[in-house]
Amino acid sequence: MACPKKILLSIFVFSACGAARAQSDIQAMLKQIAKLEIYIIDLEKGYKIARQGLTTIGEIKNGEFNLHSLFFSSLKTVSPAITKYSKVAEIISDQLSIVNQFKMILKRPFTPTEIAYITSLYNHMSDECSKDLDALVAVLTDGELEMTDDERIKRIDGIYRDTKEKYAFTSSLTIKTNHLITERNKISNEMQILKTLE
Repeated sequence: MACPKKILLSIFVFSACGAARAQSDIQAMLKQIAKLEIYIIDLEKGYKIARQGLTTIGEIKNGEFNLHSLFFSSLKTVSPAITKYSKVAEIISDQLSIVNQFKMILKRPFTPTEIAYITSLYNHMSDECSKDLDALVAVLTDGELEMTDDERIKRIDGIYRDTKEKYAFTSSLTIKTNHLITERNKISNEMQILKTLE
């Protein structure tokens, strides 16, 4: 029977060793759990700091965005000084003069071929003047273009130069056509005088 006592003693020793080992495993696991809880607390603090930082960045970004929005919306607003710019009135006046000069030219006694040519010039000039006026209206209308006052002045100056070129061409054409009609009238009068002398 000594054998069963040895076996029981062995089982008891192994159980005692197993219980001691289980106890130390439990203590190790409790230490790991405690460390994980500390890690979770630190992690939550880190997330809170990151969230606050991102919120601050977002607020700064939105503030800057609001500043940019204000700046760009101010670019869409035309200042009264621009609408009163002296070249604006000159552009409009010259455009009206161009139309009136062409109307006057077309009332003159020209041949059908000459009238067709002058009409094609007038149509082309009219289209170009309309483009200039559309560009001028866009520059002078709130909400149409995003431009600084300086950019608006430069654009108006460009339209002004283009209009002056068209005005100079039309004035030159008026002078030449007047001269042509005068010469034709002079020749016609001389022809009639010659016919009366025959």
